[in-house]
Amino acid sequence: MAPRTPSVVEGKALPSGDVLSKLPPAQVREMREAFQILDRDSDGQVNREDVIDVLANLGQDTSHASVSPHFPPSAPQTLSLPLFLNNLAALLAPLSSQTELMNAFAAFDDDDSGQIDFAELRDALLNTSPDVGVRALSERDVDQVLGGFVGRRAFGKGLGKVGRGDVFRYGEFVANVMGGSEAANGKESGKQ
Repeated sequence: MAPRTPSVVEGKALPSGDVLSKLPPAQVREMREAFQILDRDSDGQVNREDVIDVLANLGQDTSHASVSPHFPPSAPQTLSLPLFLNNLAALLAPLSSQTELMNAFAAFDDDDSGQIDFAELRDALLNTSPDVGVRALSERDVDQVLGGFVGRRAFGKGLGKVGRGDVFRYGEFVANVMGGSEAANGKESGKQ
């Protein structure tokens, strides 16, 4: 097997064998942008204070208990861009592919509209047994993750449905999670 050439991010070499190279370039770009947002004092490092500032601006809990998991005592108390990118890449690499996610959500999409009944999806997520060693999702978890992609269905499509409940726009969600700025499926591309 030929040796790998180390990846370079912002002029710094990353360890060979990193998972960063397996992510789409658009996703890496968005991860860099996220780092710049977190690095509020523009010192090239993200620290506890930077995270607290961002959490406060988002209206999230800024207590010691909520920030400590991001900076455990045994880990570095600051993150450089390469470390930040590698840490995120390691978390994102095991995720399913964009196609797999779209197909999984499409199983709930009765009318091929790119939308799923939110109550049905929420119920499925809350009542599916997690794998061994994985904690079950809470209502708060589901609402926090999916909330930005929920809207009202004005009219039902197909099969004479007249649904007027909340719907989850899964194409937008998948595009956001996978680092794309465009909708993940062709059905959504013409919609605003």
